Amino acid sequence: MRVTAICLRNLKRRRLRVILCIFGITLAVIVLVGIGAASSRITAIMREMNLFFEDEIIVVQRDTIVIQGFPIGGGMIPERIVDKLKEIEGVNDATPMIFILNFKLGQTSSVFPANVTIGLPLEKLDLIFPFPPRIEGSFPTDPNKEILVGGSIADQYGLSAGDTLSLDGYNLTLSGIIRAPSIILSRSTIMSLRLSQKIYKYTGRVNMVIVKPDADADAKEIASEIERRINYVMALTEDERNNLIDPILNELKFWDYGMKLFLFLISATLIATVEIMNVSESRRDFATLIAIGASRLSIFKMVMAETVLIGIFGGCLGLLFGSLVAAFIASSCTGIPVSLFIQSISDLVSPYLAIEALTLTLATCCLSGVIPAVFALKINVSEVLRAEY
Repeated sequence: MRVTAICLRNLKRRRLRVILCIFGITLAVIVLVGIGAASSRITAIMREMNLFFEDEIIVVQRDTIVIQGFPIGGGMIPERIVDKLKEIEGVNDATPMIFILNFKLGQTSSVFPANVTIGLPLEKLDLIFPFPPRIEGSFPTDPNKEILVGGSIADQYGLSAGDTLSLDGYNLTLSGIIRAPSIILSRSTIMSLRLSQKIYKYTGRVNMVIVKPDADADAKEIASEIERRINYVMALTEDERNNLIDPILNELKFWDYGMKLFLFLISATLIATVEIMNVSESRRDFATLIAIGASRLSIFKMVMAETVLIGIFGGCLGLLFGSLVAAFIASSCTGIPVSLFIQSISDLVSPYLAIEALTLTLATCCLSGVIPAVFALKINVSEVLRAEY
């Protein structure tokens, strides 16, 4: 307790230097948390996509970019190929589907924008629920005017089951709100295939078909047969979809580790520099303490405690402001009000990321404090006292 009090008193004596050091650490943690939260959310969305269509084959137009089963952009394919797919030996069922991903809100409808629009036959809704959802209201029964929306959209616009919505000039009824632990479903508008085709002018066309193989069928062989019979499509099995996304996830992981290493070095340099200067200026104090009976171990603890206190102050401030920066980054990229991200900040900045940032900061402080602490132990008491007094 006395060591902490002495450290705080020493830090107060060098306020400007300490404040600048804490400011530098805070900036490093802000970057770590802000960018780390954004990359973690992207990775979480991509990994979550892998929960959908685990055992199915996804058929899309050739050369379309597919992330874990969902087409990103690309062209449309005729809905009639569903009949051709069902004729292939080993195919149990084929479901046409429209999946529209809007990275920026406001482009689909100025009245009721959404991140994701999903259209599929209402009797096949269970295909897009990899886990049982909680529905406020009910599932749509009228394919011509009833829709579901995700909980995040409902919270953003203050919607409740039974409300009437206007989407691209069509008056629709909100039959239910999806409450599920899914980033994708929370930002989805789900409707019947016919309704989505009518609203988005895709009559007779879809951008993906979900093919369910028989239980004893070989998915790879079925996918090869689909591509052989219909030469303008790709048929992707679960393994093929994972192979497509793995390089992207590895690249994100590489940049994440690189950023952490860079910030680690910056923080370590800042703390070590400040502490070396502090130790140099405190040589007389340390020599006096040793002369009156203080152990060198207590001097070591004092220097290390100073670096840890600086790290705690900088880390906590960085975590606080970094969470706000992460919320603003996510809001600017999606168009979702920043207040929604702040309300659920633990979903954006996960406890794991927060603990990781604080742990990395404190580890950096401890390691960077070793050099000045060792320097303090090597003080020649008699020479210092003779020179100072």
